[in-house]
Amino acid sequence: MDREIAHGSLDAELLLLYGSSDEQDIPFYDEFKPLEASSSGKVRVVHVLSYDAVALQGCEQGFITADFMRKYADVENSSFFLCGPQAMSRFAEGELSQLGLSPRRIRREVFGEVRGIADHAGFPADAAGKTFRLKVHMNHAMIEVPAVATETVLVAMERAKLAPPSQCRSGECGFCRSLLLSGDVFVVSDSDGRRAADKKLGFIHPCSSYPLTDLEIKV
Repeated sequence: MDREIAHGSLDAELLLLYGSSDEQDIPFYDEFKPLEASSSGKVRVVHVLSYDAVALQGCEQGFITADFMRKYADVENSSFFLCGPQAMSRFAEGELSQLGLSPRRIRREVFGEVRGIADHAGFPADAAGKTFRLKVHMNHAMIEVPAVATETVLVAMERAKLAPPSQCRSGECGFCRSLLLSGDVFVVSDSDGRRAADKKLGFIHPCSSYPLTDLEIKV
């Protein structure tokens, strides 16, 4: 996006709030500077360093907070794109929630299976460490495999050498969409890309569903 705007191919303005540990950890620093300089003010890059704010002139120190967003962005007339590790994204989402934005103005990078699901708010504490039975109807056959509560249904099938369809591995695209015939699963709301009708009809996305009981699904 930075290049397209700087080269005049994309008519937009881009503010990049770029979080890094310190100056030595900033990827593509030398590439961003000339693009910013040649963009006629349409591209701005603000570096936010969590450790070192002395060596690099003009940067901020700390984390990318709601205050930084208000300071540099026209919050009321901007869309926000999140890209980075899960821990950073969760922090940034909490800061964005303070801005009162509509969901359609926040876009997130899909980053695969949620890490540390047992520590996630809403995940039943008594399910952690348990292994359940997963009956899979796939390719005109039925196979029963073990499914650990802290791993997705998709991972359980892959550990059993099955090859179910999958693409984003983040609950978004629906390519792995399967019918839940029986049992209960846990789905993080931020990773639940199912359509409303699918939720009512009992479909799940195995890549973002964690078993809470014995399950039976039709792939």
